[in-house]
Amino acid sequence: MTARPHRQGWARLTPRGWGLVAAAVVVFVLTQVLRRQELAYLACFLIAVPVFSLAWVALRRLAVTVRRRFDPESGVVDQRIVVALYLQNWGRVSTPAGVWTEHAAAPLRSSRPAPLPVLPGYASATLDEPGLQVLRYDLDTRVRGAHRIGPFEVTLADPFGCAVRKVELGGSDVVLVTPTVYELARIDLRLSSGDGAEQVSRRLVGAGEQDVIARKYLPGDSMRRVHWPATAKHGELMVRQDDQRNDQDAVIVLDPASFAAPGTAGTGGAGGTAGTRRRARHALIDDSFEWAVSTAASIALHLMNEGFGVRMIGAAARTGAAAGAPDVAEVQTAPFGAQRVVQDLAWARPGTAEDPLAFRIAVEEAALTSPDAPPVFAVVSGASGAAARIRDLAAMSSHAVAFVVGEQRDPAVAAELRGSGWTVVEAGPYERLTALWKALGDARGPG
Repeated sequence: MTARPHRQGWARLTPRGWGLVAAAVVVFVLTQVLRRQELAYLACFLIAVPVFSLAWVALRRLAVTVRRRFDPESGVVDQRIVVALYLQNWGRVSTPAGVWTEHAAAPLRSSRPAPLPVLPGYASATLDEPGLQVLRYDLDTRVRGAHRIGPFEVTLADPFGCAVRKVELGGSDVVLVTPTVYELARIDLRLSSGDGAEQVSRRLVGAGEQDVIARKYLPGDSMRRVHWPATAKHGELMVRQDDQRNDQDAVIVLDPASFAAPGTAGTGGAGGTAGTRRRARHALIDDSFEWAVSTAASIALHLMNEGFGVRMIGAAARTGAAAGAPDVAEVQTAPFGAQRVVQDLAWARPGTAEDPLAFRIAVEEAALTSPDAPPVFAVVSGASGAAARIRDLAAMSSHAVAFVVGEQRDPAVAAELRGSGWTVVEAGPYERLTALWKALGDARGPG
């Protein structure tokens, strides 16, 4: 990270400083009432201390640069990410005592305040550059998203503790916290042939002969797939990858527009529920949408690991697209497509308007590159009217599954989707996806 100019805050008095000012005013009044000249000297002393303190913190300058590194560079929800801050003092004098903290954009928590170590002054005649002081702390990763971390803030105080000033050093960086990914069971689902005339039983585990190869571990991979000989050979965690020669594409539709603004989706206006209390604790977090994002990620990685190409639509805001043009869903395949999908989903936001035409285009393109009509998995809100944006996709799919998410769902949404040919799975934001997925396979059967 390249350091930007420091942002110097205004010096201000602490409660102790204001107490001395108030005491000085009282003593000045007593000087006039009691006609005691010696009280005037005391009043001058009392007012001089906070004035000196303000001048001390206002005139003190920090010539400190800050660089930031994340280890690892991105992680899944609740994964430990360590932030390393590299500080260098380019000034000729040592840094004063202070307290530092690292800001984080809501809904993440900023780091806890901690004493700033004294950085010695820099003498260019003896050193090419100042010595490094490394500070580390654990990042708050309880919320998925692309989070802005920084700037680094130092609070300076005078020796008497009567005045303080906040100084921001360096800039900010973005860290990706990707959604939680669950390992899904292999299930049998009934898919149609390319012309739709014949129903055949096909397992969502790919097709063709399998060659077992090893690849790098990716977030969401099961530890049971670890390939220990390859791990020992390469010196990093490797997993078995079933390279299944399969030209079938699947489409996953995440519809952020069907979800209401953060903090209201899926509640139906009800108060006092567990979900409402949880959202009150974590502002800007929509539990229903987070469940939807995690579901989309889990299904995508599951299908890729089983040999499918995956077209994810609605995962992230469009970048560089022409105004009014529908988004184009690229085909993602394992192993590298898995990382791309979860990183895109880290940017997903509820309420983002995605053109429904993009959903249809994604399914049509998948049909052109696959021998069969593509399976389509959709994740939408249970809010009224959510079915209209995806209803017609079922007729274009060999197997259409819609996850309808919300604490209080409109029954008309599921009924409308079922009437259009969708297999509907209704879910609350705290239900286990693995159990729902297995139940889906059990209900459909091998056929």
